[in-house]
Amino acid sequence: MAENEDAPSPDEDRLRAAIGPRADYYLRKWREMDAKGKSYDWNWAACFLNVCWFAYRKMWGPMAAMGVLYVVTSPFLDPTHKTLLKIVAIVLIGSSFVTGSFGNRLYRAHVSRILAGGADADAARARGGVSLGAAFAALVVVAVLSALAGMIPAMMGRG
Repeated sequence: MAENEDAPSPDEDRLRAAIGPRADYYLRKWREMDAKGKSYDWNWAACFLNVCWFAYRKMWGPMAAMGVLYVVTSPFLDPTHKTLLKIVAIVLIGSSFVTGSFGNRLYRAHVSRILAGGADADAARARGGVSLGAAFAALVVVAVLSALAGMIPAMMGRG
């Protein structure tokens, strides 16, 4: 009987499968958030690599929202218009702080949605986990679309 005391429960197996790599980190962070009664906690990767981090963790909604934000704001990153540049910089830096503050909360909600469907560990691993390919693809797509969007002012004769 003593052998099985340290064995993870089936629910913990599903949870770890849905999280994928660094499950110990996220489980510890979520326990700390619960113990402190906080719904947020800092995540450096979510702050500095937000689009790529969301894609890596298969969080498609937040990834798309941040990607659209970067693409939409790129035409306004014009150093000749200092006020507009400052506003866009504040929006982009502010959004990074928001994703850094709430990344762990968003990821916890994402994992909870995966497990709410009653998925076994294999299904949870397939829907959750990570995707390095998605992170790379998100980086390339956002970079290309931002570069193209950044050309719009020049194409309209304002650049």
